[in-house]
Amino acid sequence: MDDGFAVCGVESRKKGHHHHVKPAYSGPSLYSFGDSFADNGNLQKTEPISELSRQWYFPYNATGRFSNLMVQSDFIANMLGQTEAPPARKLLVSNPSPGGMTFAVGGAGVFPVEQGVSSLGEQVDSFAVLVEDGTIPESHLRNSVALIALSGLDYNRVRADSTNSFADITAFIANVTSEIAASVQRLQEMGVKKVLVNNLHSLGCTPAGARPRKYKACDEQGNVGSDMHNHYLAESLAGIDDVLILDVGAAFSSIVSHHGDGRGGKVATQFKHKLAPCCESVSSKGYCGEVGPASDYDQTATKLYTLCDQPERYFFWDDANPSQAGWEAVMGQLQGPIKEFLKL
Repeated sequence: MDDGFAVCGVESRKKGHHHHVKPAYSGPSLYSFGDSFADNGNLQKTEPISELSRQWYFPYNATGRFSNLMVQSDFIANMLGQTEAPPARKLLVSNPSPGGMTFAVGGAGVFPVEQGVSSLGEQVDSFAVLVEDGTIPESHLRNSVALIALSGLDYNRVRADSTNSFADITAFIANVTSEIAASVQRLQEMGVKKVLVNNLHSLGCTPAGARPRKYKACDEQGNVGSDMHNHYLAESLAGIDDVLILDVGAAFSSIVSHHGDGRGGKVATQFKHKLAPCCESVSSKGYCGEVGPASDYDQTATKLYTLCDQPERYFFWDDANPSQAGWEAVMGQLQGPIKEFLKL
């Protein structure tokens, strides 16, 4: 496995340093869009903790990331020579850094999914405003990369509604993927030079999908949708230049679908737990970090989750997001194609 990723950025920020790019950074600007795979602080910290603010509290690393340390966008920033992903749009009002900016918001979909969470199109709108008014200067766009990192939240509703026919689901997947392609084209029209687009991992092989099976097996039905999404995404993006589909699906599968016959190799065997999360909510409808009312006995809130001792042995951190070690294993597999595409 590749060990060349710097972990210093996120660590140093926790100690109060905010330099994520060396002062004379001259590499590509990175603009990240999507959901919790790339969010690094765009959701408000609210009190008390809630499902959409848990990333600001223990046991998350409290920098607004949905992980125990780094997320996908941090690893891509590392490849570009930055110590961590560019600042969240919400935390950066003026003077954007030449390193770029993060627009991704945890809980986002291609279409509106959660109330108060910007969809992919709205994130691109927000980018457009900053390009049009010159906040993001043309000089930053001349050497720029966008990441679209979405983890399939649009499909949660479809799965929950069993009345949908196969034709309805197929049509919806086609709409989702053509909307992603439309966002790619909008970004390119505004001057972004290269675009990385995640395909979808097997949604049935997440802790949320595997929990009803006690983490022993995936929800195969959930995986059919991911395969269809990836097929339509490839079709939607065919013929658009300067786009690389990141095969997140294959990178996840090489780990979570690993069998005892040596498939997946060393990258898979480092994870003792491939489907169970390090941080598990007590209730299947709860979330990592959830707390209940304080007890009269000692006034401390009741923890409604359990936490593992060795997160590096777990591929997933919570019910949907990889751990730092999980992301490192995924991005180690994608680093070659990314560096080749971006000529790094």
